[in-house]
Amino acid sequence: NAVPYGYPPAYLPGASSLVEQLDQKLLVILRDGRHLVGVLRSFDQFSNMVMQETSERRILVVPHEKGEISKDSNSDKTNGGVQSQTPNTICYQTDIELGLFIVRGDNVVLLGEVGDDEERNDGQIRFVSLEEFEQLEEEEAKRKEESGEGDEAINWDFDMDLVA
Repeated sequence: NAVPYGYPPAYLPGASSLVEQLDQKLLVILRDGRHLVGVLRSFDQFSNMVMQETSERRILVVPHEKGEISKDSNSDKTNGGVQSQTPNTICYQTDIELGLFIVRGDNVVLLGEVGDDEERNDGQIRFVSLEEFEQLEEEEAKRKEESGEGDEAINWDFDMDLVA
């Protein structure tokens, strides 16, 4: 049952499990809803992390208008004789460069490795500049206001477990 000297055990408890993610590109979701993408360079016993080449990833999901055909959609391609469906939504994404970033461990909700996103995109996500993204956000907010759609954001209240 003993692990040979010099080899890490199969499961590392607590913050030490982050050792496998060192020098890997990670996506970290924080309690305030921000998504950070960067290379994990260091961490401590409290899971505080130092991330290099960090960027904040912002994503906007916009529903297709009726009859709208996307330039990037695969609606005109066939796959084995079956025509593919146009997705009901378009996802826009932008990354805001932050550089070297320190993340406090108790703010982390979710953490995972990410690969090369642009290779496996399949036209479902459009990468836009920050200016274009902000313009799209404004247009979507106006559309929701005009149509009367409520902004039904999910409220993850992670502090409720501290209430007696």
